[in-house]
Amino acid sequence: MWRRQSFNLIISVIFVMFYGSVNSVFSAPLVHIGASSYSILGQSSLILSAEMDSKGPFGEDGRRHPAKTKWDLQWRFKQKEVNAQCVVDSVQVSLGITHTKPVWRDKSEASKTLIDRWEAFEGALKVIQKHQVDLAMMAASEVEEAVLGMTPQKTCEELETMVSAIVRNLKEKYRALKADYESSTNYGRRVGLSLM
Repeated sequence: MWRRQSFNLIISVIFVMFYGSVNSVFSAPLVHIGASSYSILGQSSLILSAEMDSKGPFGEDGRRHPAKTKWDLQWRFKQKEVNAQCVVDSVQVSLGITHTKPVWRDKSEASKTLIDRWEAFEGALKVIQKHQVDLAMMAASEVEEAVLGMTPQKTCEELETMVSAIVRNLKEKYRALKADYESSTNYGRRVGLSLM
């Protein structure tokens, strides 16, 4: 149940997925999904939209938006020496995802037409959130695969440098894909995240 004050509830869910590799071992990626909310009040699409414009989360463009999904990917790996070469021994990827959305507090007083619009808005939000989670999971999977697929290096310093560069490039790739999606959909407004 959502509380009355903004951003005061975090729901944590940890998903564990198991993968394996013939040559390498790694811990399953850990995914932490959190949710936060902000309250809005109103009995028209115009008022509710104005509430979201003034209270919604800030996007990368510095403006407020009705909702937002944010994610961060962390990783670490262990290495070992085999036949005078340094190889990846194990890898662990952690993914933190946070959804922020509005909660309409006086919905029970609204007209059926406005409630129908709100339900369509919430349906669009679920689709957008799923897209963002799928994108984050693809990033986590690609990082895992890339680290596990690293070729042996002469020294562990060389391996660390190569792994860091590859992971940094992958993170940038997926951050760019996320930014492109947000820009192309105007943070979801062009795909239904609007009451207007």
